[in-house]
This record gives sequence, C-alpha cells and structure tokens, in this order.
Amino acid sequence: MTHFRACNICEAICGLEVEVLNGAAESIRGDAADPLSGGHICPKGVALSDVHQDPDRLRLPLKRGTDGEWQTLSWDAAFEEIASRLHGIQDEHGEKVAAMYLGNPTVHNQG
Repeated sequence: MTHFRACNICEAICGLEVEVLNGAAESIRGDAADPLSGGHICPKGVALSDVHQDPDRLRLPLKRGTDGEWQTLSWDAAFEEIASRLHGIQDEHGEKVAAMYLGNPTVHNQG
C-alpha cells in the first residue's frame, strides 16, 4: 500500500511516498507530484523508518514516580493529568501562564 505524507523533520516539508508492507515501511522516496519538493528529499526523510522503528523510541507517555523511577501511562491518563495540572497552574498564575508555539513544519501537518 502506498501512503503519501509530508516529512515533518524540517521546514522544507518535502512530500513523501511511503510503501508499506505488513505494517512496516518498505521504502520511502520523494513524491514526484508534490508541488513543493517535486520528488526531492534529503537523507533525513529517507531515514524516517529508522526513527520510527528505533528500539529506544518512546511509544507511551512516561511519568517519574515517587520513587524516582519512570512509569508508563496510557495516553488518556497522561492527557488527563496534564489537563488537571495545567488548570491548577492557571488558577494560581493566570490563564496566560502557558503558550504553544506552532511553526514549520508542525502547523502544516495539522490539516
């Protein structure tokens, strides 16, 4: 199966054509039909599957326990804790205490 994606490593946002077999990327190449990159990608884009399959990659949220050791959390539990703690911080310091930066390439991937 072929998936068409945008590389999220840098601001160039190159178009990718990813061939997937049995749930794993078999190849990643530039998407010739992409209006921005025209089929060109750098070595970082080609290596995205290496990052995705890295055995040291974090796949679940982590939280430091009271004993100092890292514990895994479900995504729902992590978002719930972040929301509850953020509300407490906002109650103490005001609503404008937190901000979010969305720039290239993140903002382009939100669509």
